[in-house]
Amino acid sequence: MVISKKKSMNKMNRRTLLKYAGTGMVAGAFASSIGKVMASTLPLTGETSVGRGFTGKIPFSLIVDDGSPVDPLFYELPGYETPFLVPAKFTRRVADTFNKFDLHGKFTIIPMPSCLGRIDQSLKRVPQDHLLEFLKLMRERVAPRFDITPEFLTHLSSYDLKTGNYRRHMYEDTWITQASKEEIVEYFSLAFQILRNVGIESTGITSPWDSGIDVEDKYAQALADAQWNIFKRKLTWYFLYAASDTEKPYQCNVKYKNPERGQVVVSVPANAGDIFWSMDLADKKDRPKFIKDGIDRLVSPDGKTGRIRQLIDSGFPVVIVTHWQSLYTQGTELGLEGLTVLAERIQKVFGSGFEWVKCSEMARRYAESQA
Repeated sequence: MVISKKKSMNKMNRRTLLKYAGTGMVAGAFASSIGKVMASTLPLTGETSVGRGFTGKIPFSLIVDDGSPVDPLFYELPGYETPFLVPAKFTRRVADTFNKFDLHGKFTIIPMPSCLGRIDQSLKRVPQDHLLEFLKLMRERVAPRFDITPEFLTHLSSYDLKTGNYRRHMYEDTWITQASKEEIVEYFSLAFQILRNVGIESTGITSPWDSGIDVEDKYAQALADAQWNIFKRKLTWYFLYAASDTEKPYQCNVKYKNPERGQVVVSVPANAGDIFWSMDLADKKDRPKFIKDGIDRLVSPDGKTGRIRQLIDSGFPVVIVTHWQSLYTQGTELGLEGLTVLAERIQKVFGSGFEWVKCSEMARRYAESQA
């Protein structure tokens, strides 16, 4: 996901959300009456047996988009000042943070980051040992806690499956709108196969920007077919929708079923914007306060107010989104420091009443509650 290159839709989409997440333009809280009239269908209490995986604790998930051995904004935003390679020591620090706070959720690995090549082969301008160390850390340190998904293939220009070339004039969001379902299946299948080739099983997919939002039925069916082709997976999911602090949140949604396979596709949304994306601020001195204010909006120090509390009270999924480049923050790691503060506060406020879970677990719980 990167800053919008289109006009936003009526409801703030993921592109526009990214640009304004954490700023005064989306600060505050949605009216409590919005969620309270929409009872949650997520089984957060004892309505489903523990034997089926429900503990009675409130599930939280963390989504980290745009993962890559390089900072993807180096190419996605020409002129963006950042170290090109993301050091392995930073990736290890991220994994250490996940481990310290027992964080779970979803982490993107882009199969062909910034059109530089395939991660199961080689990437232009990226030393092979750097690529292999990144993938090793993903397999050993991140994948046990996080679902790993591709974000289509390049998160930039679409890839021509017939010629093996990148369509510089057509981004992936434009491509999926006009592509046939069969082409999308092949495209997604290649993304999953690339991840499998580097030792990673993918449970679902992530949309770059709002790709597929206008052809969601076709998108969900293609995802189901691609997952079946590569993994024979019966439950799969995708991340497409995100709500800002002021918007009505999204519920999970069973978007497609294939009764013959016993297959279900679930949409898992994010309901808290990226509060660590501070790179747009002209004055770098403002970044720490920007991040601190964002943390306070998500959950107050006493836990009585904030977006997370509102989501819990109104019964919507507590799914927080951030980005690889947000955590890296042009090499300063300010976003990762902010994530540490947020995780500490959540742990202190909610104690044993919550648990971090993978997004696939969010999808499974919702699908079973609807069965």
